[in-house]
Amino acid sequence: MKKMLAVVSLVLSMPLVAEGVEFQTPGSVGIGGAGVARNNGALTSYWNPAGAAFSKSTLAVNAGAGAGIQASNGLTENIDLLSTIDFDNVKDFDTALTGAAGVRQVGDVVKTLSILNDINTRQGNIAINVIAPVSFSIKNISFGIYGGMEGYVQPVADMINILPNTSTTSTLTVADLVTAAGTGNTASGYFSATQLATLTTAIQTTGTTLLNATQLANAIDTQLKDSGIDPATALTTITDKTLPILNPAGTNTLDLNTTSVMTKAFQYIEIPVSYGRPFDIGKKGKLGLGITGKIIKGTVYQNEVLLVNRPDNVDAKDIINDMTENQKSSSAIGIDIGALYKYENWLNIGLVAKNINSPKFEGPMYTDTVTSTSVQGSAVELKPQIRTGVAIEPVGWMTLAADLDLSENDTVAPGSVVGSSIKSRNFGGGFEVKPASWLKVRGGAYKNLAQSNGSVLTAGFKLFLLDVDGAMATNTFTIDGNEVPREVKVNASMSFSL
Repeated sequence: MKKMLAVVSLVLSMPLVAEGVEFQTPGSVGIGGAGVARNNGALTSYWNPAGAAFSKSTLAVNAGAGAGIQASNGLTENIDLLSTIDFDNVKDFDTALTGAAGVRQVGDVVKTLSILNDINTRQGNIAINVIAPVSFSIKNISFGIYGGMEGYVQPVADMINILPNTSTTSTLTVADLVTAAGTGNTASGYFSATQLATLTTAIQTTGTTLLNATQLANAIDTQLKDSGIDPATALTTITDKTLPILNPAGTNTLDLNTTSVMTKAFQYIEIPVSYGRPFDIGKKGKLGLGITGKIIKGTVYQNEVLLVNRPDNVDAKDIINDMTENQKSSSAIGIDIGALYKYENWLNIGLVAKNINSPKFEGPMYTDTVTSTSVQGSAVELKPQIRTGVAIEPVGWMTLAADLDLSENDTVAPGSVVGSSIKSRNFGGGFEVKPASWLKVRGGAYKNLAQSNGSVLTAGFKLFLLDVDGAMATNTFTIDGNEVPREVKVNASMSFSL
């Protein structure tokens, strides 16, 4: 009993803000990611070492793989929109062009600045994760080899250097836009009547006549019709960001713009060995305590990719492909501890703390886009992550389970650079029914409580030795013009026990 209190006290005394890789869910995706209080067989060394105290098998083996992608509205669409713009024409505005060519130039300027402003406002991110466990359990000992990767993409918008140059003057003015737009322009209906009137009035305040302001507003409206840019975003960009620097002309030109994305990823291979021991506490049930020691080889990747002022255009797929360009590998030791309380045969309550010794991995050198110099990337420190869970078996053929992160985790996103790391604190659960010894069916959901995202629905099944699970978010984002779920995850494994 004293040992139990010591473990619980140690876990509860840990700081509830952590940094490190997000809890992955091999073998439990379909039940909402719940695994801390379940008997996880060969995966005990991953979920909760205390589970080894109640191993029902002499030998258990599991081998599997899983992958997922997560993204938010804003970044992917904006990167792809930027890839369609010719920045040479935007940076060097040709004041000699009028008519249709001039109107197109006006549209390109407004599109570019609207996209940059939307990146700055909505930020957005892309996250990928991969895991591949091979694990074994022999009575009260569990061990294996776990490979995984977690990567993030976040934007760094430059909203200072946004003024195009021209072919005749040093910087673009409202008068240049008016000349390029010409006359005979009609609105396309992109802006509402109220928005179009607001835009016209804003142009007038720069000293432009009503006729010229109307023509320029109509030209902008026509060019943005099929741009994919939200009208409210475009209007705010023009009135609040663009017109103030065009009149009078400023000096922060677009050829100095450093809008970019920061990418950071952590790839790891860990070899854990876990041991669990049961304690009989009489009528109150049984308590299992466990510990895991693991060798971790980690590789940190960090890169910064310019979105503007580059010889080629870049889209969202290119960003993900460039994520592993710079790397630094190092090794460390990690320690996990856990407790699992069992009452009779129907109630389990678990508590686990992963990486209580905070193993740390150095970051690589990468090129800073602002200074064009090589800088030291930030390290990844796997601070303690604490999770609790409960599993109930109301009848022999059904299990209900739920997990909750007690710590708020900063993940490995490059927050130290962009100012606000992506946080993770998951709550999830579900059910598993066993209509036959060779068949299991699972369903559930989970949600990241640290973010304002929607829920993620999960489902899965086990057919003989094969486990297949999947997860899909209820909301979507856009990539390459296609609407896809904000988060998608797939996991498959083969397992058996003797």
